[in-house]
Amino acid sequence: MFGIGEAEINAVADTIRRGILTRFQGGTEGYLARSERALAEKTGVKHALMVNSGTSALMCAMVALGIGKGDEVLISAYTWISTPLAPMLLQAIPKLVEVDESLTMDPDDLERKITPRTRAIVVIHMANRPCDMARIMAVAERHGIPVVEDACQAVGGVYRGRRLGSIGRIGCFSFNNYKNISCGEGGAILTDDDELFDRARLWHDAGTFVQDYDAPVKIPFFAGQDYRASEIEGALIWEQLKRLDPGLAMLRERVKLATDVIQQEGKYQIAPHRDPESAASLAIQFETPEEFARVAAKKNWKNIHDTAGRHVYTNWTPLVEKRTYRDDINPFLTEAGRNASFDADAAPRTLDILKRTMYVDVPWDAPLAEIERMMRDL
Repeated sequence: MFGIGEAEINAVADTIRRGILTRFQGGTEGYLARSERALAEKTGVKHALMVNSGTSALMCAMVALGIGKGDEVLISAYTWISTPLAPMLLQAIPKLVEVDESLTMDPDDLERKITPRTRAIVVIHMANRPCDMARIMAVAERHGIPVVEDACQAVGGVYRGRRLGSIGRIGCFSFNNYKNISCGEGGAILTDDDELFDRARLWHDAGTFVQDYDAPVKIPFFAGQDYRASEIEGALIWEQLKRLDPGLAMLRERVKLATDVIQQEGKYQIAPHRDPESAASLAIQFETPEEFARVAAKKNWKNIHDTAGRHVYTNWTPLVEKRTYRDDINPFLTEAGRNASFDADAAPRTLDILKRTMYVDVPWDAPLAEIERMMRDL
């Protein structure tokens, strides 16, 4: 979001000129290792591990928590398909939890959906909008269930003074081309828990047992995958991290101005935000989809349901059709998974909210006078 410039180009060129393209060529002073330490410090956690995508980060989080066959994982119904695919690929059963008008997980529906099989809760901070983490963490602690924060769309975001990704047991970031900071593809896992960090490290690199890290692995080695990030990705993130907080500060200033102008005009209702003082996202909302449609027809507007179809769960073909590459690893064909649903009845309130809500585009670097004009013309 916040751009790529000469600093990133020079950092990448540096890795190429020196022929240092992999983590273990760079060692503990390579771009990856430095970026991980900077990520951990900025987020306020003990450990950060860069991987090759946000999807890989979610997979590592599931493995770290020991999620497997027959387990249930509760997930916000408004997200990207990678969030439910992570438990599904480990033969666990993703179950949808409704969002509320804030476009984030409804804590009341979360509590209703918990069963004796529930082994994890994955909250999604969509479009820089933090979940109601105080209530969600209270529910999770009451039931003894770990929380994973999918902060892939909210890198650098804040909830009541704490960085998103640092509140639950594990946080997950994405650095693909559409995120706050980017290295094209890439992601990260964040945690304060030493054992969870070691489990994530083992899963992300099949060769961990022969590699040197900043700190040794303290648990028995087990078979893993290869989700490693490259030094080129580390170089990009090293420079991108310098842009993150200044860019978010500019975005928040413009979102606040836009919010104030819309409220002064009094024409539209603003969707609730769980931490208005740190808001880096703005959406307007109508009482019904029909009311939205009447206004939208005059202004050529489109709601979230129609503009972000990839994030609408009824469009996730592999899950709607409950299909894996082999039936004997398909969690939906088991007795425990047979009732899992991804049709319109699975989270009807979520679909209703998406059909009557629209994001307001607030350019992070536009002049303030231009933001004011745009909002008065909305």
